[in-house]
Parts: sequence; structure tokens; C-alpha cells
Amino acid sequence: MYNPTPPPLSLVEPVMVVAPHLDDAALSCSAVLAAHPGTVAATVFAGAPRSPHEGYNSATTGRRYAPDAIAVRRREDSRALASVGAHPVWLDLLDLDYASFRPDRPYLHDVEDALRDLLARHRPATLVSPVGIWHPDHLLVASAALAESAGQGITRLLYADLPYARAVPDLLHDRLREISRRWDLTEVAIDAVARDKRALVHEYRSQVRATRQHQRRAFAATLRGAERYWLVSDR
Repeated sequence: MYNPTPPPLSLVEPVMVVAPHLDDAALSCSAVLAAHPGTVAATVFAGAPRSPHEGYNSATTGRRYAPDAIAVRRREDSRALASVGAHPVWLDLLDLDYASFRPDRPYLHDVEDALRDLLARHRPATLVSPVGIWHPDHLLVASAALAESAGQGITRLLYADLPYARAVPDLLHDRLREISRRWDLTEVAIDAVARDKRALVHEYRSQVRATRQHQRRAFAATLRGAERYWLVSDR
């Protein structure tokens, strides 16, 4: 699955990046965002229950009321994406931090429904979605995006979830092997205009400290670039 010199790929616009959380597009897809101003960056788990909550979002933002915590994260996302000319779209699904507020049914169905509506509304020519590494939310979005974009006649690109892909490369390789049972994958490079990824990621002020603390080396590598992409082709 590893190509030391992947061929460059020019993406057909309009482009949509689908991200699980409110910093994943910047962490994993800054090359796409920089190369294609006007990209829609859709975050799937950008909702909040109307309740106080003690968890990750409240701890990182300093806001105990869940909608206030997510509002902080949305503002960060808006500033970061504006700096590269991307347009945020926030879906109101709940991330794993709010799992106790999710409906009592497989949440994959909700994610699939939301992505189906998103694709129908925006009609991208290119969809860029996560490989899906380690985090359950990333796996949900990865599976739903592959399922809902199949047969749509659009260019489909997967990105390595960062910093997870740097922290646990074996999981990346396992996931790529799993996906390649159904689709052909070709690693490609995205030619991007000059950018400062460090400045982009640091717009997410509430998240930088926690991410660095838990995955210091992988986070440092993420800030230096380290992005990887695969073109998905039907067999």
C-alpha cells in the first residue's frame, strides 16, 4: 500500500472533504484545502445535546454546557477554514463524547442518512473522506462515506486520519487492506500551494494541547505535513 513516489492527482472541482470532528480536515487534508479554495469541509459530529456534560469537549473548551463547548469548536473551525478559503458545513450528529445522548439504535444508520443528504445537497465532483483509523467516530464516517458515494460517478479519495495514522501505522495498513477487498486503492499525491499547516492547525486552540499531550511525536509529524491520500476505484 506504500508508494514512496505517488503520482500527483489534480482533483475535479467542486471538492468536498468529509471530516468526523471539528479539526480533522485541517489535521489530515490541509493539502486539499490549500490546493482547492472553495472546498466544502463538512464535519459530521458537530452537534451537541442541550445539557451540561462533563467530558472531553467540556474539558478542552472550558464550557460545561455542551452547546457552548461545541460553539467554541465551531468558531475555531470557521476561522481555520476561512484562512484557506474553505467553507464549513456542520452536521448536528453527536460525537462519541456524547454517546449517552445518541439514539438507541446503530448510529451508522444516522451517519449514512446524513451523508446521503449532504451529497445530494452539495453534489461534489470529488469526495475526500477518511480511511477510518482507531477512533469509532472515524470508522463510522469512513464506512458511511464509502457506502453512500458508491455508484455516484464522482472521484473518491481517502485520506490517512492524522495524527492516528502516524501514531499507529499498523492500524492504517490493516484498514487499507480491509478496504482493498472491495475497492482498488492507488496512492496519489496532492500538489498544494504554499501553506503553513502549523498556523492552520493552531487555529483550533482548544484542541492543540490535548492532541499534543496524547500523541506528541505523531502530532509533530502531522504539523510538518505527512499527509497521505488514496484514489478509490471500482472493480
